[in-house]
This record gives sequence, structure tokens and C-alpha cells, in this order.
Amino acid sequence: MNQWIDIHSHILPSVDDGSVNIEQTRNMLKIAYEEGVIHMIATPHYGVGCRNPDISELQRKLKLVREEAKKIDENFQIELGNELYYSEDIIEHLRKKMALTLAETRYVLVEFPVYESFRNIKTGLHRLLINGYLPILAHIERYEALFQNFEEIEELIKLGVYMQVNIKSLQGNVLDSRKGFCRKLLYEGYIHFLATDAHSDHNRDSRMRKAVDYIYKRYGSELVDQLLVKNTKQLLDNKYIYEGD
Repeated sequence: MNQWIDIHSHILPSVDDGSVNIEQTRNMLKIAYEEGVIHMIATPHYGVGCRNPDISELQRKLKLVREEAKKIDENFQIELGNELYYSEDIIEHLRKKMALTLAETRYVLVEFPVYESFRNIKTGLHRLLINGYLPILAHIERYEALFQNFEEIEELIKLGVYMQVNIKSLQGNVLDSRKGFCRKLLYEGYIHFLATDAHSDHNRDSRMRKAVDYIYKRYGSELVDQLLVKNTKQLLDNKYIYEGD
């Protein structure tokens, strides 16, 4: 059985635009497990100035989801974090533990407006870095400023930013330009994390096998293992990617 780790999902029930109830969460967990996922990080949205559920509610929902995961497999683990909508105040919210890092590590999953400028994206990510956080840019394929701009993506990576792609973006439609872009990122080695960004048990679900099969056939099992096991374990161990023991 596969032992994949999904670092970006909206499986906590009734906290954001993800799972609407525990029944849907249960279905999402079953789908993920059947696809080969054995470890997930729940990443509900967090935005400064938004109506965010407090930590106690998230912890209560996390306990429920962990119970459901254990019913599927005793080894099925669920961690907690946030998908952070970047603003200048987000660092203060992280310091006060109002907003969460991923699984209590230094890693943070961060998103920007789709049409944000490259300058603002770089500035925001740099601020996180100099304050001791390791930013993962969520679903890189969505940002207009980075689309097909490989030099700017490389600039962010050299800065210390990690890149996450939604795994279904690798399959897309036949004429989907985003699919070609994501496959180019994969070819160039610019992807550090693949994740489902699952929001439900139907349209935006936890399925990943079709895209993983493409990676396996094109690049072999080593890259699959790097993106879905090794890098994610480094994250959970609070280590830099490619850092040794």
C-alpha cells in the first residue's frame, strides 16, 4: 500500500468552504485512503479580518476527524494547520498563535490573490522567511504573475520558498494550458509538494492516482516518492527539504 502524505486539504467539517459536515468528511477520508494517502494535514482558510473559527473549535473538529480516520486505519494520521491568506498582519497572527503553521512546524501554507503582482508576492514571502517561517506557496498554477514565468518562479525558490501544485492540475483537460504549465514545472524540478486541496467528496475531492500514474510513467517511482513522501516527511520533521538527518 502507498504511504502518501497530503499537506493541503479542507476536510474539517463546517469551518470554511470545504467539507460541509462530518458525513462528507468521512467520505473524503475514505477516498483519500483508497487513493493511497495515509497522512493528511487539515488546512482550513485563515484571513486577517475574516470570520475565522477559533483554535478551540478547530481542535474539537480535528478530534472528530481523527476518530473517523482511525476507523479506516489505525495508522491514518491527521494534523492541523491553516491555509493563510497573506496580509501584512499575518505574521503577528502567527506569533500570537491565532493563525497556524503546518503541524506545529515552521512551515506555513500561504496564498495570495490570483492577480497579485509578482513584486507583492515576493515581498510577502520574503517577510515570512525573515521572520523564521518556511513558506509554501499554495497552488502556484493559479497566479497570473507566475504563469509561464519560470525565471520569477526560480527567483522565489532561490529565496527559500517552496512550491505546491494541486495534483489535479497535472491532468486537467486536453487543451488546458495550466496542465502544460504544471507539467513543465514538474520537468524543471520546480515543484516541492503535490497536494489535493480537497474541498469535498465530489468535484474537488481527494483523488490523485491518475496524476500520480502520469508522474510514475514519465519520471519513475523516485519522483513520486520525493514529492509525496520524502519532502512531506521533512516538513513534518520540521527540517528543510533535502536536509539530512
